This record gives sequence, structure tokens and C-alpha cells, in this order.
Amino acid sequence: MNESRETPGGTTLVLLTCLLFALGPVAVDLSLPALPAIQQSIGTAAQHVELTLTAVLLGMAVGQFLVGAVADAYGRRLPLIASLALFSGAAVACAMSTSLNGLAAARFAQALGLGVAVVMARSVVADAFEGRAVARVYSTAVMATGVMTVIAPLVGGQLLAAQGWRAVFLLMAAVGALSTVFVLLAVPETLPPARRSRAQFTHVLKAYLDLLRNPAFSSCALIASCAAAAQFAYNTGAPSTLIERYGLTPAGCGAYMAVIALSMAVCSQLNGWLLRWFTSVQILSAAVPAALLAGLLTLAAAATGAGAVNGIAGGLLLGIATIGFIMPNAMAVGMMAAGPHAGAASALLGVLMFAFGTIGSAIVGAAHDRSGRAMAAVICGWALLGLLQLWRVTRVPAAAPAV
Repeated sequence: MNESRETPGGTTLVLLTCLLFALGPVAVDLSLPALPAIQQSIGTAAQHVELTLTAVLLGMAVGQFLVGAVADAYGRRLPLIASLALFSGAAVACAMSTSLNGLAAARFAQALGLGVAVVMARSVVADAFEGRAVARVYSTAVMATGVMTVIAPLVGGQLLAAQGWRAVFLLMAAVGALSTVFVLLAVPETLPPARRSRAQFTHVLKAYLDLLRNPAFSSCALIASCAAAAQFAYNTGAPSTLIERYGLTPAGCGAYMAVIALSMAVCSQLNGWLLRWFTSVQILSAAVPAALLAGLLTLAAAATGAGAVNGIAGGLLLGIATIGFIMPNAMAVGMMAAGPHAGAASALLGVLMFAFGTIGSAIVGAAHDRSGRAMAAVICGWALLGLLQLWRVTRVPAAAPAV
């Protein structure tokens, strides 16, 4: 099953998916260079700008959980338009904020819209494509995310220097507005009324429970969530390790992390090419063990100092690169296994990824370990859990679709 269903505007839907996936780095990474300036401008001794990032993570989780109630009942187009409009309007509110509390509230609303939009992106792909085409579309979208992760901080830094921190959020608002116009003018509805389900809360809870009992979905959702958790652990621990243990400048650290981020983008595109000959489950069978091996190499480098900065950076690069193979294939198999509950599956997948990612980040942050050992150990732990879930997928082939 390598072809998409006969849904109009297939290329448009691929572009839409890439755009919506890339909104994550636009919302987060674009603002990172501006955090010190925001703290200086509207922060206080008792309030720190990191509060706004927590609001973003919380908004993403809440948005993805709540949309499960409507994702399969009202189609994709209307919730998508509403979520993008909220994203854009909240970004304007961010730019107008005069206190960190106000900025955190606006960021929460912005992330709420982003969470809904990402759920719709995954659902649209499951509606419009089938078989390995699903994994190929997700591969392209993950590549777009990786590239934007590199570009966004650079653009944010330049805009901050030229126009100040409020201009960063105005740019987010412009991107959201243009995305809304794109959906209005070019994106068709992918879930016709005949395929929609009821929106009662009890029905949504039943759909979630059914999905958790589905071995193909639950295993692939956990594999994807473990990959996300490993990436969050890397994002939290790598900067302090590279700068404080190995003495890199912030610019040098940024250069290393840019190369590491690009490895995920390159591998996600390579994944789309490999899907011409291999199924998603076959690629997962190689990529998930490779993630554990990369984690062990990173742990060895952190524990012994072997290879100095290039030793630990090399292990991290290999680990992040495997996410380019794991994420699109795990999402594809899981979403295809969801059947008529694609919207609920997308919402549940997003919540699990957020929950695992937050746990991974919190553990590394609480350890306060600049050596990188705690970060590497957490990455290994998540990789091992993902490997245990892979056993369920490969040992119960009847439960997994031939993606």
C-alpha cells in the first residue's frame, strides 16, 4: 500500500503538514534569543521569563487533550482555522504584554492553538493517505521541523537586534495569519460528514481506552513518546554540558547543536527514500536499537571523557539522527492502526509525547549535572523502554498495519 487515497490536493496537504509541524519551532525557538531581553524589559526579581516556556508546554498539552473531543466530530478544516486564528491573535497579545503574567497567559493561549493545529496536521495525513505514503509525509514534516529548529533562533536573534523582542511575536502573528489564509484558500476538508463520529465526552473517553488497548497504536505511541523524551532530555542537558564542562562559547555550542539538529532533518528525508523498499516496522526494527546504542556511546563518552567534546557530541548526533527514522514511522503505524479514531489518536499521541518529554526534561533539570552523565543515562532509559515496546509491534504483526 504505497499510494495515497483519492483525496484532492495531496501536494497541498503535504505542504500544510510541513507548515503546521514547523509552527512548533516558530513558537518556541524563534523566541529563545529574546528571553534575556524580555526578562530585562518586563521581568521582576520574583518572576522569571522561564515561566512563559512552562506556559507554552502546558498549553500544548491541554490543547492536544481537549481537541480529542472534537477532532473526529467536526472535521479538520474548521478546528484548524480556529486554532491558527487563536495562535495568531495570541501572538499579538504577547507582543503587547506589559508583565510576565500577561505574557505567560498569552503564550498559554498561543500554545493552545498550536496544540490543536498539530493534532489536525497528524489527522489530515491519516485521512488523506494510506500505507507507506503516511510515513513519507511524516518524514517530510519532521525534516521541515528540523530545518526550522536551526533557522528559527537565527532569525529571532537578528530580529531582536534590529527591532526588539516584541517584533519576534509580531512575526509569529504574521506566520499564523498567513497560515490561516492558506487553509482558507487552498486546503480541502479531509474528513467528510459520513466518516465523522459523535463528540460526547463519554464517546471520546471510550475512543482513548480503545486506542490504549490497541497494541499497535499504544506501542508505537510509546516508541514515539520515548523518542520525544530523549530529545527533550538532550535539549535540557546539552547546552550546559557543552558550555560548562567542555568550555564552548554560546556561539560554539549553537553551532554544534545546529549540526545535531540537521542530522534529524537529513535522516527523516532519508527515511522517506528508504520507505520505497522497506516497511515502517522494518525501519523501526533497526532505528530503535540504534537509538539505544547511541545513548550508550553518549553515556560512555560522558563518563570517561573519551573524545572530549567531539566524543559526546558524536554520540548525541547519532541519537538525535535516529529520531528522524523513529518519529515518522512510529506515528505512521500508530495512526494507521487507529482506524476511524484518527483525530482522537492524534490527540492522545500528542499528550503522551508531551508527558514523556516533560518527564525527561524535568529529570535532567533536577539532576543539575554538568558532566552529561545524567542526560545520557536518561536518554538510555527512554531508548530501552522504546526497545521493549518494539518487541510488541514486531511480535504481533497482525495488530500492526502493513505500513
